[in-house]
Amino acid sequence: MAQTPQEFFEKNMKWIALLFFFLFLLKSVQSCNRNMGTRLTEKQSKHAIDSLTKKYNVLERESSATIKQLEFELRLQSEKAGEADKRATAIQSVAEKIKSNTTTTVNVSGAQVDTTKRK
Repeated sequence: MAQTPQEFFEKNMKWIALLFFFLFLLKSVQSCNRNMGTRLTEKQSKHAIDSLTKKYNVLERESSATIKQLEFELRLQSEKAGEADKRATAIQSVAEKIKSNTTTTVNVSGAQVDTTKRK
C-alpha cells in the first residue's frame, strides 16, 4: 500500500518541523558571522584610514615647516650674496680710483754697476 502525501506529512511532521528549525538556526548563525566579519573589516579599514590621515597631517606640517625654513635660509643667503657683491664693487671702484690717481716712478740705483769679478 502506498502512502498518500497527507499521511506522510502527518506521520513525519515533527521531523520536518525540526529540519526547518535546524535550517533556520544554521542560516541565522551564518548571517551573524557574515555581519561580524563585515563589522570587523569596516573597523580595520577605519583604523587604517585614521592612521594614514594622522601620518599625512604630521608629514604635511613637517614639510611645510622645512620649506619655510629653507626659504628663510635662501633669502638670508641671497642677502649675504648681495652684500658681498656690493663690497666687491666698492673695493673695485676704490682700486680703480687709486690706480688712476697714482703715478709710479721706478728708480733703479746701481744700474751701471760692473758685474765682472775683480781679482
